[in-house]
Amino acid sequence: MKIFINPGHGGDDPGVVSKHNIYESDVALIIGKILLNRLKLNGFSAVLYQQKEHYYEISKEENRSGATLFISIHCNGVENKEAHGIETLYCENSDKGKIFAEIFQNELVTATGLTDRGIKSRADLHVLNRTKAPAILIELAFLSNAEEEKLLVLQPETFANAIWEGIKKIQNM
Repeated sequence: MKIFINPGHGGDDPGVVSKHNIYESDVALIIGKILLNRLKLNGFSAVLYQQKEHYYEISKEENRSGATLFISIHCNGVENKEAHGIETLYCENSDKGKIFAEIFQNELVTATGLTDRGIKSRADLHVLNRTKAPAILIELAFLSNAEEEKLLVLQPETFANAIWEGIKKIQNM
């Protein structure tokens, strides 16, 4: 199993920016690096790639990598400061993607105690539809929600460990 980790956004695109000036791209990169280290310490083949200029480059790199699983790590954010929870997205017509999304969603909700916003299929996201490997995009929590922002910043290993637990379950399938 080879895992391609994509910490969301990057380069000139910070993604969501919290009221405390915390960038989604930075949070996703920290969690991605924790996950990458955990994978490598346990003998997994893994690569981490964050976009430098444009999101199209992500699928290009993944397709070259020979990965068997693509995980894009993101933080959610909206105008409503009360919005909360975790959701996992997968490619609309991917049976494996749907199964993997369910596994990661369950692990993250269990580990964090955050609200389960469910899994959702998406036909409009490039990184889900243009990768060779089954792909999921995890919206870990809301940077626009003060409590969830704190959890993302102070406990990134909680999120990385939950993703790690999901990978172990997928490996045993």
